[in-house]
Amino acid sequence: MEDYPMNNSELVDEMVQRLGVEIKGLLTDSQAGGVAVGAIELLVREKLWHLGAQAMGVLLEARDAALVAGRSVHDRPTRTVVTLFGAVDVTRSRCVDGRYPLDEALGLHGQQGWTVSVQEAVSLLGCETGFQTVSDLMRRLLGLRISRTRAEKVAEQAGQRAAEVLESSPAPPEHDASGKAWVVATDGCQAPERDGWHEVKVATVYTSESRAKTACGRRKLLRKAYLASLDPASAWGQRLRQAAQAWRVEKAKRVVVMGDGAPWIWNLADEHFPGAVEIVDYYHAVEHLWAAGEALFGDRERSAATQGWVRHNRRQLRRGRADLVIASIQRGQARPGLCGERAAIVRRNLEYFRTNQQRMRYDQYRRWRLPIGTGAVEGSCKFVVQSRFKKPGARWSDLGLRQMLALKLARLNGQWETLWPHLRLTA
Repeated sequence: MEDYPMNNSELVDEMVQRLGVEIKGLLTDSQAGGVAVGAIELLVREKLWHLGAQAMGVLLEARDAALVAGRSVHDRPTRTVVTLFGAVDVTRSRCVDGRYPLDEALGLHGQQGWTVSVQEAVSLLGCETGFQTVSDLMRRLLGLRISRTRAEKVAEQAGQRAAEVLESSPAPPEHDASGKAWVVATDGCQAPERDGWHEVKVATVYTSESRAKTACGRRKLLRKAYLASLDPASAWGQRLRQAAQAWRVEKAKRVVVMGDGAPWIWNLADEHFPGAVEIVDYYHAVEHLWAAGEALFGDRERSAATQGWVRHNRRQLRRGRADLVIASIQRGQARPGLCGERAAIVRRNLEYFRTNQQRMRYDQYRRWRLPIGTGAVEGSCKFVVQSRFKKPGARWSDLGLRQMLALKLARLNGQWETLWPHLRLTA
């Protein structure tokens, strides 16, 4: 192996001295009014980045020397490595077996030579915004020019790793439902793929004991996990069951399944959580009251009769008297002149309350300190799916949507560091 003639210690001293000279020059210009106040911050950052890029070159080449110690080296070509400080030309060793130990240790991506820290930054931004915006932000914030296509490729590859992590570990180990009321609230929302719209099933999982009130009186979940999938209902049920096992739900005081009343939710509950407490979202039930009331008495904004009827039945519903609500709708069916579409609406909503009557014991649920609303999962639909995957003009491949969905779940569920081992090494 050839010698490394560079004296790294002397080089670092020279770099620091050069930075000092540049900062002093900036200070002189600033005092003389030659630099706008607003530009000082950017100029300092630029000089620190320049020093950082130089330091990266020294550190990486020193690390390369350590990695190939005792190994047969063929040659030492130079390549450009894209770091958080910008592009750095690094001379590193190629062993006789053709491998580059430093490249492997850095986890360099493709011909561009992105470090794992750059890949992580791209992936993190990709969780929240479109890939063109990711490209723009990387340039504006870090001075790195990364195309939209390359940003998408990096993020989706990270998403594939995230899918594998989530498959093997559906919930972080600190989640434990032992002795608590375990709640799974599930719903579905739509996301655009290239061949049309597809349903993404979403669930929020938590223990009832993790609910707390904020200073303004709103409910907040201190600990929860998100689930989301494009799987059909049967596979989704299996996924929920795996999550339950990860939460040690067999030791839970009570198991609760919540939904908006869609039959597939209760079918999954019967199959995977027999004996669970099933709760229809109270606020969805109230919307069904409004639908029936408007069909019976007129528009909610203009009809005092509709408002009064809903107000009365809403109180009955909250008291757990769905039977009285059903009786009230039945009496409404006898109103003279009720026919056509209005009669059909009343019949549909009457059937809704009849079907879900045993899931509307809201007085009992409140005594048990259980939630009666599925706001947590409705928020998750917006937060997990809609905010990222339903942006104007978005059309996803099926694989791309699955990968990016997994990537966002890994971040939200506190499993991000699992994808990026370098983060754990710096903790």
